[in-house]
This record gives sequence, C-alpha cells and structure tokens, in this order.
Amino acid sequence: MKKFKLILFLLIIPTISFCVYGYYQNRSLDIEYQTIALEDLPQELNQLKIVHLSDTHFERNRISIETLLSEIEKVQPDLIFLTGDLMDRTADLKNIPLAEFGSSLMAIAPTYAVSGNHETSSGQLAEWEKEISQSGVLLLNNTQITLDLKGTQLALVGVRDESYPSEVPVQGPLDDMPILLLAHHPEYFEQYLTSNPLIQPDITFSGHAHGGQIRVPLVGPLYAPGQGFSPKYTTGIYDSEQDASKKLVVSRGIGNSLFPFRINNKPHLLVITLERTK
Repeated sequence: MKKFKLILFLLIIPTISFCVYGYYQNRSLDIEYQTIALEDLPQELNQLKIVHLSDTHFERNRISIETLLSEIEKVQPDLIFLTGDLMDRTADLKNIPLAEFGSSLMAIAPTYAVSGNHETSSGQLAEWEKEISQSGVLLLNNTQITLDLKGTQLALVGVRDESYPSEVPVQGPLDDMPILLLAHHPEYFEQYLTSNPLIQPDITFSGHAHGGQIRVPLVGPLYAPGQGFSPKYTTGIYDSEQDASKKLVVSRGIGNSLFPFRINNKPHLLVITLERTK
C-alpha cells in the first residue's frame, strides 16, 4: 500500500507541475524586439517600427484583448500587421469584438491584415471581411498598395489565404521601393519569392506555425501545420536560401487551436524595426 501511494505521489506531482507550467506559459506574453537591415531602405524609413501580430484565435486566446492593446500601444509602432487566424474556425464571430479590436489598433497606428486558414474555413469569411473593413483596418486580399510614409514610399502586398501559394499580386514593377509581403503561410516563403517575376518581397510576414506548439529543449519545435514534424519556419527571422537579403518574419501567434496549450512557447508579439544598411 505504501509503495502504491509513493508511486501515485510521484505521478501526481509532475502532472500538477506540468499543468501549472502550461497554464503560466499560455498566459504570459513574450514581446520580442528584432531589427532587420535593408540595403535600399530610404533614409526616411530608417527606424520604422512595425508590430507583427498573428494567430490570435479569438475566442481561444489566453492573452486578453485589453492586454494586447495595452502592450501594442506602449510600443508606439508606425505600422501594425495582422497575418491571419484572428478568429478560430470554431468561434462564433458574433461573440468576438473584432470591429472594436480593429478600431482600437487603428487608433494606435495604420493597420493592415490578411486572412488565415481559420477564417477561410470558418464558414464566416464574408462576415469576417466585413467586420475587418468596418473597423478601418485595410484588408489586403491579393492586393498591392503603395504607402506614403515620411515623405517616401513603401510597397505593401497581401496574399489572401489559400491552400497553396498564390501568385504574389503585383500589377507592375516596384522600382526603388522596399516591398513587404503579408502572407499567412511561412512554408511557402521560397515560392513567394519566385511566383511573380516582377518582384521579390524584401520581407515576408507570416504566422500559422504556432511556434511548433511544443518546443523541446535541445531538439526544437515539435510540429507545425503545413510543415509537419521538426518544422523549419516557426519563430523569428529567416534568410531565403535563394537570396540571403530576403527575409521571412514568423510570429508564434497568441492563441491555440486544435492543440489546447503551448510548452516552452509563450504567446508572441513581434516588434520589427527596419534599419538602413550603412
């Protein structure tokens, strides 16, 4: 009997510890600051600050909307990028204050968004697009726009979520202008650089991978949708294999989906500062 109690005790303690750790991990926001140097960045855009937010998965988020807005406001960004899966496919859009969230982001900085696979598979895509647009956030559905910033220009391109790498939608050459791409799926990074002969995006912003969900010490990320086990693109900044000057920025996201918790993988808010190469 004593042996049984000892075994039970030894099983219960790690289980409780694991649950407490998981609870903490899913409710602690990691704000990561990174700098990307671009050789052709106009001097006027030097130190341009971008907040990259992805995969909030409302209503399955464990970081509150109020906390997100507060932390983003503290950053004082010049631009805010949303790279899909703002809602979970299981959520009822009527229960999500999406328009209010978008309006609050717009009050902080100009905000741009693309859809993710959860929006497109939710059966509520049209309603989601309407809510986003009504908030003032500009939805980039296979769209190219030119931003006039600080007396110069920046090209911004958005790819609507699909189950394959859509052709990057550019209507003409973008000479002497930095090009930033918003696209939900990081696994298509190299294809985005070759799918349209007119351009190669300088920086691609993506989400979707959830940081690999579980990050094992000395091993790395365990699994990501679209990439399988031992995924390549899960968090932070990556160089293209074709051209190391082309970068991919991946957010680990905020919420969870099918897998209900994260391990060694806190919800993630990325702050990217663009820097002119000297």
